[in-house]
Amino acid sequence: MIRDDLIFNEPDSLLRMTISGMQARVLMCRTTRLTQQAADIHQASDVATTAMGRLLSASAMLFSSIEDEGKSITATVSGDGVGGSMTVVGHSDGKLKIAVENPQAELPLRSDGKQDVGGFVGRHGKLTIIRDRPDAEPYIGISNLVSGELGLDFAEYFTMSEQTPSLVALGCLNQKGTVLSAGGILIQALPGCEISVIEELEKREPFFAGISRELYDKSMRELAEFWFQGMDLELLSAENLVLQCDCSREKMRRALLSLGREELLEMGSADDDTEMACHFCRSNHKFSARELNDMAKHAAVRGE
Repeated sequence: MIRDDLIFNEPDSLLRMTISGMQARVLMCRTTRLTQQAADIHQASDVATTAMGRLLSASAMLFSSIEDEGKSITATVSGDGVGGSMTVVGHSDGKLKIAVENPQAELPLRSDGKQDVGGFVGRHGKLTIIRDRPDAEPYIGISNLVSGELGLDFAEYFTMSEQTPSLVALGCLNQKGTVLSAGGILIQALPGCEISVIEELEKREPFFAGISRELYDKSMRELAEFWFQGMDLELLSAENLVLQCDCSREKMRRALLSLGREELLEMGSADDDTEMACHFCRSNHKFSARELNDMAKHAAVRGE
C-alpha cells in the first residue's frame, strides 16, 4: 500500500533534459508509486520489489523514445536467477505494466546490506528490447546481461545495440513491503559531443550512485540543477508515469480463439469454468463451457 506520509511529495514522472548546449541528453524518473503498486499486485518479496523498481525506471527512460500514439516497447530480462524472467511493456502515453515469473522468491541481503538484485535476476542471460512498429516488422535488440543489477545491463544495451554511449543509474529504497523511493537517471552523449563533456560527466558519476536515497527527500529538478551545475542544463519536458494494465475480457477472448477449434472444444467439454489470468495485473476472467463451445463454432467458421 502506498504510504504518502513516508514518500516525497512529487508524482511519478519523467524529466527530459539536455546539457552543454545539447551535446548530451539526460533523462531522470521517479517511479516510487509505480513500484509500490507493482509490489502489491504481485505480492512481491523485498528483493523482487527492488528489481521491479529498477526495471520500471530503466524501462520508463527507454520508452521515452516512443513518439507515435499506439506504439509500444517491450523490455524483457531473462536471467538465470531465482526470479525468472521479468517483462515491462510501455506505451507512448506513459503507461507501463510489469510481469515477473517468480515475484515471491526471496534471497538474503548481500554482505553490504543491500538487496541481491543480481542473484534475483541472474548474472547470465539476455536483455531483449522489442520496438513495436505497426507499419513494419518489429525492431528487436538483444544484449547479454553484464551483472544482473540492471543499471550496467541497460548501459550495455544502449552502448552495444543502439550504438549510444550511456551512463545508467537505477535505485529502489524499500523494506518490509514498503517502497520509500525508486527512480533512475540515463545520460547519453549525442553525436558531436566533445570529450571534455564526457570527462566532466565521468567526474560527476559518483553523484548518481545512490540515486534512490537522493530521490527520497529531494525533487528531481533540485537534484538535476545541483548535479549538472555549470553544464548549461535545460529542462525540455516533464511527463507523468502510471502503472496501468490494458488487459480486458475481449483480449482474453481473442487469445482463446487463437487456440483453435479442437482445443476450445476440449476445454468446453469440462463442467468447470475456464479462468484466464493476466500476468501483469493478476486480474481473472472466466469463460463458461457454453462460451467456449460458441467460440469453437466461431473459430471453425473463420478458420481460426
